[in-house]
Amino acid sequence: MSNGIDLMKMFLVIGEMSSEKNTLKEKVAYKERIVFATMKSYNPHWEKPSDWDGLSDEDKMKRLEKVEKSLNNNVNG
Repeated sequence: MSNGIDLMKMFLVIGEMSSEKNTLKEKVAYKERIVFATMKSYNPHWEKPSDWDGLSDEDKMKRLEKVEKSLNNNVNG
């Protein structure tokens, strides 16, 4: 499992480095694609949270950043 998670983390870092001029909406869309695709690859029946489409981009980013932090803590902690 860690190979896919490591790849996800790598793509998220690359996205951070290359998205300085992107809007919040674009940054969220990128992180969403990476995180959700990774989740789906491990569990084909996985679905995004039921309230996701009703959230603001700020709230979506907070949730996506929590996922990243959680993964980093599990690897580094």
